[in-house]
Amino acid sequence: MPGFVSKDVIDRIRDGIDIADYIGGVIPLKKAGSAYVACCPFHKEKTPSFHVNPARQSFHCFGCHEGGDIFKFVMLYDGVDFPGALRMLAPRAGVALEYEDGGAPGGGRPRAPGEPTKDDLFAANADAAARYQRELAESKTPGAEAARAYLLGRSIGPDLWREWTIGYAPDDWHFLSSDPSRNRRLDAAGLLSTSEKGATYDRFRDRVMFTIRDELGRPVGFSGRLLKPDERGAGKYVNTSETAVFRKSRILFALDKARRPMQEKRQALLVEGQIDCIRCHAAGFANAVASQGTAFTDQHARLLRRYADHVLIVLDADTAGHKAALRTAGLLLDEGLAVSLASLPPGEDPDSLILKQGPDAFAAVLAAACSPMKFLLDGMSGQLDPTTQAGLMQALKPVIELATHTRSTAQAELMMREASAALGVGVPSLMKDLEAARRRKYRAQAASSDAPSATAPDPATVQLPPIPEIPAEPPPEEYDLATLLCNDSSPELAGFVRQWLRYPLITHPACRPIITALAEEENLLSAIDDEPDACKTLAARISNSGSRIAGKEDITTPDRAVRDLLLRIWQGHLVRRQRDITRLLRAPSTPAPERTALLTEYNLLAKDLIHLRRGWPSAEPVLTRLLDQMDSSI
Repeated sequence: MPGFVSKDVIDRIRDGIDIADYIGGVIPLKKAGSAYVACCPFHKEKTPSFHVNPARQSFHCFGCHEGGDIFKFVMLYDGVDFPGALRMLAPRAGVALEYEDGGAPGGGRPRAPGEPTKDDLFAANADAAARYQRELAESKTPGAEAARAYLLGRSIGPDLWREWTIGYAPDDWHFLSSDPSRNRRLDAAGLLSTSEKGATYDRFRDRVMFTIRDELGRPVGFSGRLLKPDERGAGKYVNTSETAVFRKSRILFALDKARRPMQEKRQALLVEGQIDCIRCHAAGFANAVASQGTAFTDQHARLLRRYADHVLIVLDADTAGHKAALRTAGLLLDEGLAVSLASLPPGEDPDSLILKQGPDAFAAVLAAACSPMKFLLDGMSGQLDPTTQAGLMQALKPVIELATHTRSTAQAELMMREASAALGVGVPSLMKDLEAARRRKYRAQAASSDAPSATAPDPATVQLPPIPEIPAEPPPEEYDLATLLCNDSSPELAGFVRQWLRYPLITHPACRPIITALAEEENLLSAIDDEPDACKTLAARISNSGSRIAGKEDITTPDRAVRDLLLRIWQGHLVRRQRDITRLLRAPSTPAPERTALLTEYNLLAKDLIHLRRGWPSAEPVLTRLLDQMDSSI
């Protein structure tokens, strides 16, 4: 397969690093005969059961039974997949990654000449960060003086500039883009903009620059803070535009620094901005992260779930911050995390509170954090009167809605007890309302999928379906798509799948989270950590096998292969809907008006299938319409 690292290169990387020396740089090792021992970094223990054998170049824990070579250790410790471990270890071993058959770094298909790779984007960002940092520290221009004065006025001094790679982008249209030979890479990294006339210029000018890194510490982008009002109405903060390595919905500021402290405490501290986050770390709260000036997303929640069981939210104390905190809490509850919310004093944020009153005052705020339900009820206090019927009904709606995000029955009952004490309504009544709301929510989700429904059932009679047994094998087109995504990790291919596929169309429950993780360019092992064993077994098979489409004479490129697989998945979806309609038409209970609508839908499906079977050019308009319909129903 193109894009694979040869076994010889892998062996040279493995042999080029002493495993005891590498692990000893991460955790303290103690000599024990010919081996080394330590407390296991993968589970809590008091007596060392983690052994490193330099002769065999392996490690093994007799407590949790994890073990393997240096690649396995990096995959477990740093939460990366095998290609990620290769990229991390190759420089340490002094081995250049060489890809068979002209493959691209990262396992992607061969790239066009001069097309930037992800490693090129990391390098471009690293070079820009260094130049911005030198400009802040050394430049004598008025702009740099103003940047230093701004940071020092915020009690952010040179030590923090160096630790967090803070810099200054001068008021220069071509500070980075003065060398045209580098502009293609800079543009791909989101560091340049283009005027209406086609002229290229620097995206960031006269701004304090905060370097944004991914969870492995690689520079993926920047957040630039404007120093003076802009007559054109430019935003106070501007982030790097979306690139192959920077997607705001998946990046959390300071995760590279907070990852290990979060894993040790199993708790994450979520704050609102970069300076708040930096201040928390400087004050000893090393598990703090922040979203990138955008709404917290479900992908952020899944990212935190890899490292923590409990998330402590500290957002601004105003009305907008209150709403954002509850929305964020709902997303975290959806992922099965425990959530607490801390209320800051009016007019304060973590940065100002720590500077004015010290870390102990902020620690006291965190210690007083409350549950999401209490936070909601406290926010409604004084605004609604639950002793009146109208006030009670207004209060019940957000209370029940918040509780629908819980996965655990015990957690839901605890919420209902809190609500019962505040609203004066019995817990059994609230639990009944919650169950009804969950049924309505389930029905709405089912309606947005391909599950048919002849008539809308009474919510009180709807029963949640039992968890079905996972079929042994996924459909061939789903398995092949997962394998193709795994073997070809290019962002273009993943983006194409994200554009033309919706994950509910994947019918196999173990294959769906695998395709979702690969298409979203997530770390596969971490993304499926909470999935059933059947999913993990399938992922291992996919990761260790070549694509079954390789070598087929009728599919010569990944581009053509992915189009073919997506068309087959969509065809299966439409055929299943036709079968559902046929069953409904045969049912005596289906009313006549609905039969007419079903027949119309059936005929449209038949026409759509003809277009899908003709190939991609004919299918693309049909898929665009179907996707619009599916997205508008969610």
